[in-house]
Amino acid sequence: MSVLILFLAIVLAVMSLGSRNTVPAVLAFIGMMFLLGIYYIFLNEKLLGLFQIFVYTGGIVVLTLFGVTVIGAKFPKFNIRPWAAATVTIAIIGLIIVPFLLPDTQVYEKAIPLKEQVEVFTKHYSEMVIFMAVVAASVLYGSIRMLHTVKSEKD
Repeated sequence: MSVLILFLAIVLAVMSLGSRNTVPAVLAFIGMMFLLGIYYIFLNEKLLGLFQIFVYTGGIVVLTLFGVTVIGAKFPKFNIRPWAAATVTIAIIGLIIVPFLLPDTQVYEKAIPLKEQVEVFTKHYSEMVIFMAVVAASVLYGSIRMLHTVKSEKD
């Protein structure tokens, strides 16, 4: 099941990079981020998976999609350079292979218990709520300003 999820995530990533229209590219990116969150949940990293789904898929990417649809941006035209594409492909394959070639290192630290990991969030709950409120207010203010700017440019 996890292989299928990763395959679909890679397909959506390629669709996101290969699409000429901005909105379908962002929608493919949303699907990829959502599938990565599901994959993290399958790896028993539920907190990381939920952060991936809620923060990235639910917040940042949807806000990007909203901005793109309001502005109506399109990808600029570019010339295809095969040597640049080959170089980037070789570099990416190298970055994927190199970690598997490195020797295993022993970790001498003990693992942090889950209770202590969760305490980071529970001890500083009020600060996190204030921070999220400031971020939400900033996003709301930026969206209103962007809409006002777009509306005034149309008039």
